[in-house]
Formats: sequence, structure tokens, C-alpha cells
Amino acid sequence: MKRTFDLTARLAMSVAGLMLATAVSAADTRVTEQGMRLSEAVDTSMLRQQEELSDEERARAREWNLTDRDWVKYREIMSGRRGTWSPDLDPISALGVMETDPEERRRYADLWMQVESKRVELELAFEVERMAAAKRYHGNTPLIQDQQWKREWERKQNARTHEVAMFVEPTCIEKCRDLYNEVTATTGEKGSGRLDIYFAPGTSADDIGQWAQAVGIDPQEVRDRKVTLNFEDGKMSRYDVAITELPEVRTRSMETGEIKRTFTRW
Repeated sequence: MKRTFDLTARLAMSVAGLMLATAVSAADTRVTEQGMRLSEAVDTSMLRQQEELSDEERARAREWNLTDRDWVKYREIMSGRRGTWSPDLDPISALGVMETDPEERRRYADLWMQVESKRVELELAFEVERMAAAKRYHGNTPLIQDQQWKREWERKQNARTHEVAMFVEPTCIEKCRDLYNEVTATTGEKGSGRLDIYFAPGTSADDIGQWAQAVGIDPQEVRDRKVTLNFEDGKMSRYDVAITELPEVRTRSMETGEIKRTFTRW
């Protein structure tokens, strides 16, 4: 009798387990189907929004190397809290900081680096042309006639004890990066020095911008005149620098005019 009861109980438990498993499987199926329907709805909505993008929006997306889908996502992001927190955030950064998918986040990081590298390169190239124009039109005269600014400019000029000139080819990257870092570590101490970089004849502003970006020169350092980027205008001859020996570094005493060869191992 007891054995019959145990058998019956086991059978009932098996049936209950089977029913539970069937119910769970059915629930999983419903959840999966609901997820698929939601995903399809999202895809359909995204596709519709992409089709509704204006020509101007598509053009702006291409400027940032983004797809139509990226631009729709960016537009939605900036219409929410992120747009309130960071209203001036660029499209790639907005997408990147809000992205949860690791692969997409990595893609946005790569895009940002490409765009940022080009921006820095162009800014540096323009700064080269701007400094050349300033020299052509004004020589060493300060461009801003504000008296306080002029006094500060003169103070900095008078504080300089020497000129440091670095002569390079635009194709010199790794060696020149090391040289640049070592030279800048020894210039500007107590405001007494500045690094003037001169490029071999035939170098263009674009070449200089690409070189400066590759070497890692901060555009703000150039704008602050801590580092200057210059076309070669006879300086190599005056400093006795041979083009076959580049890169070369020379220092000139502001007091005596004496020129010295430095970092000769390069």
C-alpha cells in the first residue's frame, strides 16, 4: 500500500514538473516573441526616422563620418537629458558617452580620434600661416595695442635669455618626437626660453600641421607662443645648419648673440 502511494506521489510530481516546465517554456516563448516584436518595432521606427532625415542632416552626419542611423540616435540623445547636461557636445562624443554596446562604443572612439586628429592638424597648419602673415605685416610688433597686454608681452620678451631653434624635416617623426620632448623639457625654464621650430625648404603648411600633430604638439602651446612653427627663411644658413644633418638644434644667447650647437648626438 505504501509502495503504491510512493509511486503515485512520484507520478504526480513528474506530471507537475512536466506541467511547470511546459509553462516556463511557453512563458519564455512569449517573452522571446514579445522581444522580437519590440525589436522589429524599434527597427521599423529607426528606419522611418532615417528616411525622414533632411538632406542637411545627412550632410552634417557625413561631416562627422556618421551614418544616417547614427544621426537619428544622436538626435534622440540630444533631445533628452544629455542635451540638457551638455548642450554643446559634439555628435561623436554624445553617441560615445551614451553607448552601452562595447563594439559601438569602440567604433565611436575610433571615429572621434580620426576627426580630432584632423582638427588639430588643420589648426596647426593655419597657425603656421597666421604666424607667417604676422611676421610679413608686423615683424616683431605686438598685434594688439592694449597697453597692459603690451607690457606683459614686453616683460616676457625681456625675460628671455636665449633663443632655441630646432630644424627638422617633415618626414622625421619618431626621432623628432623624442628630440622635441627633450628640448622642450629644457626650454622655458622660468620663462627664459621658447622653442622655434623651422622646417626644411619646400615644406608646406599642411606638411607642418601633420608633423606637429604626429609629434604631439598641443595647439594651445603654439597659440601661446611657447612653441612656434616656421617656414625656413634663411635661418638654416644663418645658424650654419646643413639640410643633410637634420634634425639639428641651435641656441642663441639674447645678450651676446653667441650660437651654440646642442643635442649634437641627434
